[in-house]
Amino acid sequence: MERKAWENLAAARVFLDVEEPCPNAAASRAYYAAYHACWHAMNEAGIPTPEVRSGVYYFLHDPLPQDALEAGVLDRQASEVLDWLVDLRVAADYVVDDLTVELVKEALEMATSFVRRLLGEEPTW
Repeated sequence: MERKAWENLAAARVFLDVEEPCPNAAASRAYYAAYHACWHAMNEAGIPTPEVRSGVYYFLHDPLPQDALEAGVLDRQASEVLDWLVDLRVAADYVVDDLTVELVKEALEMATSFVRRLLGEEPTW
């Protein structure tokens, strides 16, 4: 999950750095970067990835910010950031109106700080 976190951050940057920015796609990738970083941190803390259905394992998106807070993986502020990114991803993926580039740049900054806090500095693959 660690590599997926970094890949999603890189993808979010690309979506914002093109001639015609794609803020909705960038917001979704920024969220998934934070989600995968949190997933990795939960596993590192000894919390196994739950089986959602037969043979399919992942952390459910909506409860993860609170679950990670209760597990001591995230503090209150980080939990709130992840919760906000969840909401932004839902808006990016399902709400008719597009997100603004400015808002998504803020989300990308927050996601980058979140991922660095959990995983350290970005690797040079």
